[in-house]
Amino acid sequence: MRKIGLIALALGLGGILGVTRAQIIKSQDEGPIIVQNGSMTIDTRDGEWQAAGGGWKNVTGKDFENKKELWVRVDLKDGTCKGSGHPVQVEYSVGGFKAIFSIAGGKKPQTIASPRGRGKLERETGQRLRHGKSGDGGYIERVKISGTTFSCNITKDNLKAVNICSSPDVSECK
Repeated sequence: MRKIGLIALALGLGGILGVTRAQIIKSQDEGPIIVQNGSMTIDTRDGEWQAAGGGWKNVTGKDFENKKELWVRVDLKDGTCKGSGHPVQVEYSVGGFKAIFSIAGGKKPQTIASPRGRGKLERETGQRLRHGKSGDGGYIERVKISGTTFSCNITKDNLKAVNICSSPDVSECK
């Protein structure tokens, strides 16, 4: 009877460890970077933005599924469009500003956000970068992936958010 109890305990622990392992594997994807309209805010749900040579890096300590691509979903008021590639460039209407997202690093890759044009990205919190001020009249004009303009009809009035993920499995980029 004692042997049956030990076997049941071992199987129960094995099941718990199996569930935990599945959750850890599933959670190895970096959370999305969300760029919203108005003033350009860049949020990450995983890791923190750290200064990196004129730009910002987000190191989550997690393995990317594919180190050569970022997945992008643009949410519009009348639908969505999706694509993937690297780098991803988000263009802002004021001052020719662009935020360029790329991947760097080896075993533990990192997402890099680099400003281009007039202006800069400032760290508002550990998980938020901001460009511009609310009410500056600026908006996101277009998104380019690997140098090609993304085929979404982005306008000042119809953009909700640009979601950039390091894995196609993150729900915000599916």
